Amino acid sequence: MRWNEAEYIKHAQGLAEQHLVTKKSLNELSEKFSEENKLNPDEIRTLVRLANVATFQELFKKKDGGDKMIEFDTGDPEAVIRNMVSSASEPPQTANIHNDKLAGEVPDMMREKRLGKKFDPVPEAEKVAEYTDKPAREDIVVMNLRKLANEFTLARISAGAQWEEKLAALAKVFKRAPGYGPKFKDFEKQAWAEFGPDVVPEITVLHEELRIPAAVSTFSSEKIAYLQARLVVEDSKELSLLKEAVAARQTHQKMSGALAWVDANMPALGR
Repeated sequence: MRWNEAEYIKHAQGLAEQHLVTKKSLNELSEKFSEENKLNPDEIRTLVRLANVATFQELFKKKDGGDKMIEFDTGDPEAVIRNMVSSASEPPQTANIHNDKLAGEVPDMMREKRLGKKFDPVPEAEKVAEYTDKPAREDIVVMNLRKLANEFTLARISAGAQWEEKLAALAKVFKRAPGYGPKFKDFEKQAWAEFGPDVVPEITVLHEELRIPAAVSTFSSEKIAYLQARLVVEDSKELSLLKEAVAARQTHQKMSGALAWVDANMPALGR
């Protein structure tokens, strides 16, 4: 392949940024770039797949809170290749476009011809295993997706731990002897007024930790609306802890959504 990993990622990032700014499809941008750089099908596959990853990363960065859905029209490398072949004045001298193997994993017979070398594969039965200390090559798209998956997994684990830590600290405050700490009922009203229905998971856990009868359902949307309209929320250490817990849960959800995207796209990229 003509470019190394860093160069492919750079070009793919450029396509992703163009897509988000111009709103042109990744297919259209990829086709134009591929024609200008005379890419062969295997190179197009790698470029478009990396452009999908780069676009996902850019959209993911812009997502706030618990919004975990990342949706966009992904580039289709095979569609780009088919369109280029159908519009070409003569058949491209590249690898077989019907071969969906990743670049570098299969011989490019046309490349052998262009270089003046005869393609004469050794029959499978006559092949002799050769020792090499080099690890098996992984496609750069798959490697980058796996790097993303590792980062998202670590972030999700960290967010889950933070959520539990903040709620444990809150529960500890309200377990103090009466008169030595804030009243949970007052705090709960402040929580509903500040966060609304989004705080249900945290309030539910606190009810369980404090052995308070589950009363979350009694806070109907009308009551929450009433509290939000009438109650002046006062900043407190307890509300700050709750805010951190909510943020940690949203991050956990966001990372779960990101991992789902990586998992859904990994098979198409050669897991």
